[in-house]
Amino acid sequence: MNPIDYAILGVYLAGIIFLGWWLRSRRGGHEDFFLAGRSMGWFPIGLSVMVTVFSAINYVALPNEVSGYGLYVIVALPVFFLAVWPVTAIWLPFFHHMRLTSAYEYLERRFDGRVRSLASGLFILWRLFWMATALFATARIMGLLVGLEPMVVILVGGIVATAYTFIGGMRAVMWTDVCQFFVLFGGIALGVYCATGDAGVWQVVTTAYEGGRLQPFAPFDPDFLSLDPRIRMTLWSGLIGVFVAFLSRYGADQVVMQRYFSARNLRMAQRGLWLNAGVAVVSLSLLCFFGLAVYAHAVQEGAAAAKPMQQLAAMIRSFPAGVTGLVAAGLLAATMSSIDSGINACSAAWVTDFHKRFFARMQVKEGSGPRLDKWLTLGFGIVSTLLALMLIPLVGKGNTIFEIVNKLINGLGSPLLALILLGMFSRRVNAVGMLYGGIIGLFSSLAVSLLVKPLGLQYYAALNLLVSIAPCYLLSLLAQWRGFRQSAESLEWTWNAWRNSKPAH
Repeated sequence: MNPIDYAILGVYLAGIIFLGWWLRSRRGGHEDFFLAGRSMGWFPIGLSVMVTVFSAINYVALPNEVSGYGLYVIVALPVFFLAVWPVTAIWLPFFHHMRLTSAYEYLERRFDGRVRSLASGLFILWRLFWMATALFATARIMGLLVGLEPMVVILVGGIVATAYTFIGGMRAVMWTDVCQFFVLFGGIALGVYCATGDAGVWQVVTTAYEGGRLQPFAPFDPDFLSLDPRIRMTLWSGLIGVFVAFLSRYGADQVVMQRYFSARNLRMAQRGLWLNAGVAVVSLSLLCFFGLAVYAHAVQEGAAAAKPMQQLAAMIRSFPAGVTGLVAAGLLAATMSSIDSGINACSAAWVTDFHKRFFARMQVKEGSGPRLDKWLTLGFGIVSTLLALMLIPLVGKGNTIFEIVNKLINGLGSPLLALILLGMFSRRVNAVGMLYGGIIGLFSSLAVSLLVKPLGLQYYAALNLLVSIAPCYLLSLLAQWRGFRQSAESLEWTWNAWRNSKPAH
């Protein structure tokens, strides 16, 4: 990178901190800091959700996956719409009328406070690992681009993201996410344009075809339609596993659901989620083509045998002055949008699900809710940065970022989804079964993610959902047999009961 590229990165980092200060929450109070006063429209909601779940993990992992293995991953693109439909039609109307801050407040109404605490704690654990992986993904590629050690990049990225989130709260987070979307999308689009070079799109496609990077479509890979769960990636693992992973994000993740709760009304939340699906599919499609261009560039330079991460860095470094800086800024934007949202959501979950319930007197004595919110933000930012530093030796032992995401990160979302699904749609499950079954589901999911081999990467989320639902359901039946009975009030918080209670129109 040359001085122009460094200048672009410097302007981006300074600008994002300034936006965080300028757009900061000014009225005070938990609802303003965590939900922007429930005043947000569909446009910031949609773009904020997109860049939040997008992250540098996709920015780095997707081109690397395509460059190394081919176009198998594009089977996931239509799943965005498959997952968004039930969330907008069922989840959003159901949760909107409750006016929650934390999604897991619902689980106390449906079961009890212990289940709520379990879910919130599980979310915080899940999101901390997600943020750490996003920071690490950025450090890997930025280290190759800039020549800095991953540790330095992680520290800079974590500090900057934590700083403007500490200053601004949810309103600043969402509007900086909107700005970062355009930096992110602009970096991807400009990168794709420069990657095609003088040869054009056709040459990129031809080179990718000759190298087998258009598989499973050209030439057709018959294993893509196989039902064998041991195959690394198939049509069925893509549809089933990715659907479960996306449903975990859109229907059980506080980071995303907090954006629904910040909407000024239900229609704004629904429109925002559909906007998210559309821009996500376009952005990820461009990244897939970017991966083909990375491979074509490596072949042209005689570096086809290099690792995909090295191929990606080499191509970005070959861009004209300024373009490399903008692509790198887009990479940082993807990371910042994940980190800011994650630490704000973890803080919201801790304040709502733990501090207000267990430390209410301390809060009054200390006297300032907003001050607590800010210090929690700082704390979660520090923890996620330290976890990212711990990932350095883990990924160095042969686990790619794409594999970590599908095995561990997506797998940790499945137990959380199990608690929400069973609470909404089953009248048989009860607080005892959900508490102990949820704990068993968490450890079972970790065991599956770390020990079960071989298994198609995208099946981990689906298998972890099954090993989470089963103990919750079976232990609920056992508790019922031993005499435990649910209250009539708790059963009113199922989806069917709510739907039947709505006045006819």
